[in-house]
Amino acid sequence: MSHNVTLREELSISDVERLLANPTEEARIEIASKVAGQVAHRELEPRERDLAHEILGFLVHDIAISVRKALSQTLKDSHHAPHDVMLQLARDLDEVAQPVLECTCVLSDQDLVDLVLFGTPAKQCAIASRDKVGELVSEAISRAGDRKAVIVLVANAGATLSEKAALHVAERYPDDEEVSEPLLRRNDLPALVVLRIISTISDRMRDCLVAKGIVDPGQANVLGQQARERSTVHTIRRMREEDMERLVLQLVEKDELTSGLILRVACFGEMSFMEFAFAHLTEVPRARIWRLIHDVGPLGFRAIYARAGLPEAYYAAFRVVLDCYHEHDGEGKLLDKSALRASILAKLCETYPSLACQDLDLLIDRLIASSTSGPQRSSNVA
Repeated sequence: MSHNVTLREELSISDVERLLANPTEEARIEIASKVAGQVAHRELEPRERDLAHEILGFLVHDIAISVRKALSQTLKDSHHAPHDVMLQLARDLDEVAQPVLECTCVLSDQDLVDLVLFGTPAKQCAIASRDKVGELVSEAISRAGDRKAVIVLVANAGATLSEKAALHVAERYPDDEEVSEPLLRRNDLPALVVLRIISTISDRMRDCLVAKGIVDPGQANVLGQQARERSTVHTIRRMREEDMERLVLQLVEKDELTSGLILRVACFGEMSFMEFAFAHLTEVPRARIWRLIHDVGPLGFRAIYARAGLPEAYYAAFRVVLDCYHEHDGEGKLLDKSALRASILAKLCETYPSLACQDLDLLIDRLIASSTSGPQRSSNVA
């Protein structure tokens, strides 16, 4: 007997009688598929609905896994399935529960949170893979989910991750690339949250390196600073201009507004960040900073650079960046940031021949290392 039942086939009294008279597993599977199909795909009259729900309530406790799997598979997409039946299926064995957990819209976010907290890793993964995962559910997985479920969650573009959830993940898996990489690639996290995550990961990695004796604390601080700066640059490139000023203040509070960071960001053509940074360091309004950097010529920038208290060793590099930027940012032209970066690298190699290399970040690392034993800050940089 085929177990595939078309949607036109309707449950009848004879089906119920046959179920009672011949309760074989095959018959129960057929009835389960038929009644579940009607509930899932048809608007039932009140009497039909009551009968169907009663039968579902009976079959959901069937001893045969195959019967319960038939219910789960048929009801997974239904908007009309009884809540108690769907919850029972979701609490069942993993192979029964998975279709429901992945698809159903009948269960509430609170139902799903409870299933995360008390469910198996397989159930957590199924919930984490849903087309849409709400904020409460994401927070539950981030806080209590199995590692595999967390990886599925952070890679799921349909999952809404709150700041709390993202930070939970970063704190639980600070040095796990399979978790942190897809987490930091997400486009929906606010840039300031991404920076907090990066800081958490980098600090843990630095401590790990020191604890294992791979590098001494001084070297670790330099490595940690460089890693944070590189990651921060990529985050800043995704930011809106209106967030830049808040970011500068946050970096100041964390003692991370370094000369190297400002230089690295400027190399990508993100002049708004540089302008806000200089405005903070000099206490000069940004509008005037813009004129001094871009309009007044080399003497204007020389004056504002000195007032900012940035290291003299980096002045020539900043001058190269600004000259290249002004060459590429001609009026009416769209700035080609890739070409700008290539020009900056070539000019910096000419300016610092002993540091020349084919990677701009590495060249900046060498410039910092040649000037100081660590990331240099002026007394004006908090």
